[in-house]
Amino acid sequence: MNTEEVNIIKLSHQVIELFKHQAKQNNIVLDLSIDPDVPVFIFVDAIRLKQILVNLISNALKFTSFGQIHLDIHCISSIADKSILQFSVKDTGVGIKEYNQEKIFQSFVQEDSTTTRKFGGTGLGLAISNKLLGLMNSRMQLISKFGEGSNFYFEIEVQTSEKTREEVLKQGEESVKSQHNATNFLQSLQILIVEDNSINMFLATTIIKKMIPNATLLKAFDGEEALEQFKNNNLDLILMDVQMPKKNGYEAAAAIRKLETTKRIPIIALTAGIMLGEKEKCLQVGMDDYLPKPIMQNDLEIVLKKWIRAK
Repeated sequence: MNTEEVNIIKLSHQVIELFKHQAKQNNIVLDLSIDPDVPVFIFVDAIRLKQILVNLISNALKFTSFGQIHLDIHCISSIADKSILQFSVKDTGVGIKEYNQEKIFQSFVQEDSTTTRKFGGTGLGLAISNKLLGLMNSRMQLISKFGEGSNFYFEIEVQTSEKTREEVLKQGEESVKSQHNATNFLQSLQILIVEDNSINMFLATTIIKKMIPNATLLKAFDGEEALEQFKNNNLDLILMDVQMPKKNGYEAAAAIRKLETTKRIPIIALTAGIMLGEKEKCLQVGMDDYLPKPIMQNDLEIVLKKWIRAK
């Protein structure tokens, strides 16, 4: 498990921001509530935790046609430098019949045929989330009433940091200054985003435009389009999804490396980050780094600073 120090307030707000646009379009109120006694800085596997929360909120939006979705974070107990945190995603959606509540956490099992026809099924999101929680010594739990909504929740034990909330405010001020300085030289960048999922493409372009308003963003929806964009443009950076039709990210990256002559363009893999050996495979085919999906602004900022030199 890749444990790192994480600002849980910042992480949870980032996850909520990913779905604000979709929730607003569907007239759904999407809210976040964090108890005052929740420690700000904790040591946790941030990638896994993000993926679980993203899966839960995405699933809630899929099955909620009106009302509200809430992400609530509570501190169940705290002793010395250990805390038990409870994460809860509540919705006012269709709910789940009692006899179906156990099997929805199983891979490749839908709630029932009616759900599959009407909503497209629950997919693998819940099963994957439950497996990820298993790696964190936890499990997904559910309270649901058919026709009235669901509450998916889990608890994890985390080690807390010594940083205080006052330091969070100070860190935020420094981050604003750092971001201003860091993006000054990025305004003339040409960035290619290769992503076959329209929602992920929208999220990536929105974040980059927010960070670097004057950057030129080019789009490709599969590996073959990525190759054409590479041939026709003087690119500074490529964000490459790894799973795509026609030509996947691994194949596209390898092809680009063969075509390059003098200038080496940084290629950053976009990956769910939950498959063993995925990062190593990205590096083997010629990619330089990777970003876990969904893209977070802070993660992207670090990559830009690392791989793009000032002009």
